[in-house]
Order: sequence, then C-alpha cells, then structure tokens
Amino acid sequence: MKGRISVVISLILALVLVALVAAQTSNSGSSGTTSASQGSTTSQKTEKAKKVHLPPNFSADEAYKQNCTRCHAEVPPVSARRTKTIVRHMRVRANVTADEAQAILQYLTQ
Repeated sequence: MKGRISVVISLILALVLVALVAAQTSNSGSSGTTSASQGSTTSQKTEKAKKVHLPPNFSADEAYKQNCTRCHAEVPPVSARRTKTIVRHMRVRANVTADEAQAILQYLTQ
C-alpha cells in the first residue's frame, strides 16, 4: 500500500513538472512577440517625443560620438528597452546631461 502511494505521488509530481516546463516554454515563445511589439511601440513614442535642447550646431550624432565612442566601439543594435537602460546607466558614468542622454537615446533607437 505504501509503495503504491509513493508511485502515485511520484506520477503526480512528474505531471506537475511537465506542466510547469510546458508553461515556461509557451511563455518564452510569446515574450519574443511581445518584445517585438513593444519595440515598435517604443520607436513610435520616440518619434513623438519632445525635441531635446542641445547646444546650437550640436546634433544627437555628435553627442553620441563625443560621449559614447570615446570609450566604446560601435555597438550592435539592441532592443529599445535595453538601450534606454544602458543610456540611463552611462549618463551617470559619462557625465552626460539629460538633454544629451535623450538625444542619444533617440539617435540609437531610430
């Protein structure tokens, strides 16, 4: 009787484990679609974003080259969400103004 109960419990645990793995697999598949749609939404938001105030004759491209490429080589494209996080972290480290950071973010996500 005890052996039979342990077999039943083992089967139930195995089924729960399989269900959890299946749920994780389906969630990771749909997250790719979600992040793709979020990327397009984010790019639409940056197009509608307010104009940043940079010094005269100073473009976002120049802000990127002056502040980012002095330490980093050209980076491969990453998601808009990740780019925003990176710019936020590097703003503090590179002493970039808020307007320059916004311009760089718009430049990188276009």
